[in-house]
Amino acid sequence: MRAARQFSSKLGPGIACLLLALLAAPLAGIAAEHGNLAFADKFMIRLSSYSVQNADTQLAVANSSSGIGLGYSFNDDLGGEDSVTIPRLDAYYRFSERHRIDFSAFSFKREGRKILQIDVDLGDQTFNIGETLETDIEYNLYKIGYVYTFFHSDRVELGVGAGLNVTSYDLVYRLADGTNGGSADASGPLPMFGFRMSYAINPQWSLHYISEAFYIELDDALKGSFTSSELDIQYRFANSFVLGAGITRFSTDLSADDSEWKGKIVDSHRGLLVYASYYL
Repeated sequence: MRAARQFSSKLGPGIACLLLALLAAPLAGIAAEHGNLAFADKFMIRLSSYSVQNADTQLAVANSSSGIGLGYSFNDDLGGEDSVTIPRLDAYYRFSERHRIDFSAFSFKREGRKILQIDVDLGDQTFNIGETLETDIEYNLYKIGYVYTFFHSDRVELGVGAGLNVTSYDLVYRLADGTNGGSADASGPLPMFGFRMSYAINPQWSLHYISEAFYIELDDALKGSFTSSELDIQYRFANSFVLGAGITRFSTDLSADDSEWKGKIVDSHRGLLVYASYYL
């Protein structure tokens, strides 16, 4: 029951999207009668410049013997960067009118350096006030998912999806002179459900929205939640080429208890996308 309540509270928007899908499914047959469907391309590949903004990471690495670990702000306590610009790759393949496979991948690394104002315990290491601590935290995401289009007309496409987000965090820490170093890494395949909407304003301009969420609990080894959303505007200046821009919100909450990472990490950021896409 506890897991069910947690699942429900985490997936309020996702459940609403699934209910919308069930209610709107009868409209799919009507939409299929339209002669010219919007967004009917079979293949898309998108390369973006992804500007991560206002990244906020809270982390704890527990002592291997006691299992206790205090939480720290990577930004405030460890002097971590809160913004970085990286490449991002997205693609999909539509193998029938209503079914497609989506793929996304990106990775970014943020560095921290600070003369400590507090004592910091990371795993079995203690770093004291006045010492200069350097930290790196790297985040990787690889996503593959299936999307079912339940409504498709000459202006609108609505779909629901499910898939896996393979998420990993790698933390490396050391004193500025290179001594007393350590590391921890946590990873997990987080399943997700999502809702997608595309609207053609006219033959050149279109709006696109994506929302995804999930919560998982595997005994005490891994607990995690994931939410993301993205809103884009696109301009198609040729049959196969599109320029676009968008805003994103993203958050993860992972608790791990294994040999690689005993502790917790809570991460969130906003982002700006500028991209070019190729369609077939």
